[in-house]
Amino acid sequence: MVRVADAIVDILQTEGVRFVSTLPGDDILPIFDALHKNARVPLILTRHEQATVYIADGYARSTGEVGVAMVTKGPGRCNAFTAIVNAFTDCVPLVVIFGHSSRKQLAKGMLQEVPYLDTFQTMAKWTFSVPSAERIPEVFRRAFTVARSGRPGPVIIEIPQDISMAEADLPPYQKTRRVRFGPDPDDVDKLIELMQQAKRPLFYAGRGALWSGATQRLIKVAEAYAIPVMATLPAKGAMPEDHPLCLGLGGYPRAVYSTGQSRKFAEDADLVIALGCSFRQHATSSWLPKPAQTKLVQVDVDPAELHKNYAADLVILADIELFLRALFEQSRSVLSSWRKGMAGDIAAEIRELKTKWMDSWNPRLTSDEIPMNPYRVCWDVTHQLDRRKTILLHDAGVTRAYVSHHYEALNPLGFIGFGGTSAMGWSTPAALGAKLGNPDKTVVNFTGDGSFGMTGMEIETAARNDIRTLTIILNNESLGASRETLHDRFKGHEIGIALRGDYAGVARALGAFGERVEKPADLQPALARALAHEGPAVLEIGVKPLEPRPWRSESGV
Repeated sequence: MVRVADAIVDILQTEGVRFVSTLPGDDILPIFDALHKNARVPLILTRHEQATVYIADGYARSTGEVGVAMVTKGPGRCNAFTAIVNAFTDCVPLVVIFGHSSRKQLAKGMLQEVPYLDTFQTMAKWTFSVPSAERIPEVFRRAFTVARSGRPGPVIIEIPQDISMAEADLPPYQKTRRVRFGPDPDDVDKLIELMQQAKRPLFYAGRGALWSGATQRLIKVAEAYAIPVMATLPAKGAMPEDHPLCLGLGGYPRAVYSTGQSRKFAEDADLVIALGCSFRQHATSSWLPKPAQTKLVQVDVDPAELHKNYAADLVILADIELFLRALFEQSRSVLSSWRKGMAGDIAAEIRELKTKWMDSWNPRLTSDEIPMNPYRVCWDVTHQLDRRKTILLHDAGVTRAYVSHHYEALNPLGFIGFGGTSAMGWSTPAALGAKLGNPDKTVVNFTGDGSFGMTGMEIETAARNDIRTLTIILNNESLGASRETLHDRFKGHEIGIALRGDYAGVARALGAFGERVEKPADLQPALARALAHEGPAVLEIGVKPLEPRPWRSESGV
């Protein structure tokens, strides 16, 4: 016989869970006690339930493993809602444990008793309230399998307090694994026929390519057939961006976040092979019409994504890595001479377009103006980092645009892009999860003063737990994206967007390194001091307000 709370922690250890992020409440305290007994699964106490889930989210995105968070009933669940939705829209594998009142007290009007689980059913891959102690192993097996298999996503397990405190005779638990499936060989043959007819083929990688671990296969196929590769913002780094055939950020038909070379190749492509892409608003510039000359092939692990937003000429249901493996094996004999010797010419074309595009941006990337140009800040900071040993995260709004456009991600999961829900405040706690999952990496997150206001107290969580991250606050003393819209659409009538604060001072008060930077010449020395600090660090950098985001700059708007 074993106490269920202890069995749950043993299950988490068996699944390889590195930590559980949480805030206490009476209904989950039995599991707290079990975590105290089993120190091999550390407990990370946060300052808000939203951050509790964001930390698990950052861990999952940066490792590809399942993150685990635990929240109490009532307001605890409500506080976690935004973070769970954020994970759901970005396909992040999480197991979130909800506490609940004992079953004998249900439906009596207990404090904080409302049907919370019903609220989450459409925002999670699976939700389940455990009805008996004996079903705990079965429920957790299913939860971890569902969270990581197919299209990843959050799973919610509700555990009444009397069950977590009960004793039961439970069978041994075996670690689960991700379940994958490959493509129909006939579909691959149809794709090979389309490839034979194509003169300007293009791979378009989405987050599905990263989740499947497809980077090495993608490089192999791209090199074999001289096919250039562009990626969505969430998939940035799926193809190393210093590779001669990598175009960087792009979209189909045209993305909001896109390099000049990606736009040119997307415009000229006659065959686009989309790998785990959802064709969302930013990736399509609000769903521009599909070019008439382009054949579209869509490969995805989720049947609900196929033919979504655009009618594809061929759809293939498969894990991306297994698809690329099958494509290479089936095509070698058929396409042995197709595009042979073209890799050099394609690489030269990419290099020329990239040079032209970067030349157009250099004035901003090297600007000496004060307040500092935010592009200059991001350029200087990121080029002082060892990018092969760094994980970079960004927050919502204008910050995402400033940092993502010119940063070269040199390895998969080295740049953590997000944006399905674009919840402000995600990056600061998510960076803590990324560092916990990758202790040997330098972890840096860029955020704005508005986003930092949402979750900045988690700097104390970092200091208390000795989690060494660097937070860069681009302080334009406003909610930048809304300010930009007010100027674009409402004659610059500013209301409800002005902010003020000493965020470096806040960081110091919370136990971290904190420094404010005003001048470009002071940036690199301050960065060196922050990176040398033994604990978490915050650099607050005063930046120029209303600096246009890339698509406005490049379109002349």
